[in-house]
Amino acid sequence: MKMKALLALLLALAVLAACVGCGGEPSDAPTETTAAPAASEPDAAEERQEVFSQDEYMLYQNIFYSGYAQDYDGKATEKDGVFAVIHDAYSDRTRYYVWGYYDQTRCCDWQWEFVPQDGQALPPVGSLVHVTGTFAYDDNALDKYWIKDASLEPETEYAGPTADLDMRSMSATLERVQMYNIMYHPEAFEGQTYFAYGRIASVNSIQDPYYDGSWNNTMTWDGSLPAIGTLVEITGTVANGTLSVQSMNDL
Repeated sequence: MKMKALLALLLALAVLAACVGCGGEPSDAPTETTAAPAASEPDAAEERQEVFSQDEYMLYQNIFYSGYAQDYDGKATEKDGVFAVIHDAYSDRTRYYVWGYYDQTRCCDWQWEFVPQDGQALPPVGSLVHVTGTFAYDDNALDKYWIKDASLEPETEYAGPTADLDMRSMSATLERVQMYNIMYHPEAFEGQTYFAYGRIASVNSIQDPYYDGSWNNTMTWDGSLPAIGTLVEITGTVANGTLSVQSMNDL
């Protein structure tokens, strides 16, 4: 009897040691998990966003005007700037840009055309965005190079008034391109609403906000007119390639 009791005691001790060695929790015990953080929503702003970068401007100049484009062809790239859309009637396509200014004078600007990924959700024009993709040569690009297969992440979404042609959300360079489309392909824009900015050139015309001889378009306006040369913002509709003005404010 004593031998049987001793064997039973040794067996119980062995089972207890095995349980201690296995870590304590049974295999079917619930495990604690940490939920993945929810994706943060971008900020919203009633004002159109602005970006200033002297480095980006110098890179833009070197690539498109100093012959360095081939050095960057096929390389991954990232850009932070304002989101703009040009309606290109010359080539019957919509063009997407991320752009900014050299400095607070706003007379010098840079802009990179990009092609969004298929299915990419696009934020409102005028938003601050982060663009990633591959800088590449392509005959379809307006300046022969663009950022292809681009992913677009909004950082601050523009939540103010909108129009069919929002040239107030464009650099002066992009506005010039859009304005030429309006003037020389009027049928494509007839009746569309617009926001634009420029300098008063005469009692019935407006021109480039910064440079003489860049572009000049006819406008019709029944209100009081500020002095020639005043920088203004105008809104209205396109009529036969000219600008029918519904509101005008000094900038």
